[in-house]
Amino acid sequence: MQMTRRRRRAGFMGLTPLIDMIFLLLLFFLLGSDFVTYGQSRLAPPRGSGGDTSAAPPVLITLAENGALSWNGAPVDKAFVTRETARLVALNEEQSMVLMPAGAANIQQVSEIMDVLHHAGARSMTLERDVFDIDLADF
Repeated sequence: MQMTRRRRRAGFMGLTPLIDMIFLLLLFFLLGSDFVTYGQSRLAPPRGSGGDTSAAPPVLITLAENGALSWNGAPVDKAFVTRETARLVALNEEQSMVLMPAGAANIQQVSEIMDVLHHAGARSMTLERDVFDIDLADF
């Protein structure tokens, strides 16, 4: 007499234990973490070696959508920007220049103004995205 064995079907493994384990790990890490909001720290640049001289305030150069320039709020042209940048850098080589283009300003115009500043001797240039996103106390 020949006995035939039933073939065993592969066991079905449910996803429930895996989901339970993931939930427990998620709960463990949530309860074990800090709920502190880490923001971007705004550090002022170094003010020198502690002498009685302080860093000059930054120059704000605004570039409008139509290519018009303004120097600390006053309308100017590229020649003025070149002259004044060279003059300020001669007085203080660490003079900070902040270029703030309008949202729809042409990237070619932005790079031209940065080239003008660089060729005039500016070593510290910052490109700000939003005109209203800058706080002068940070400089």
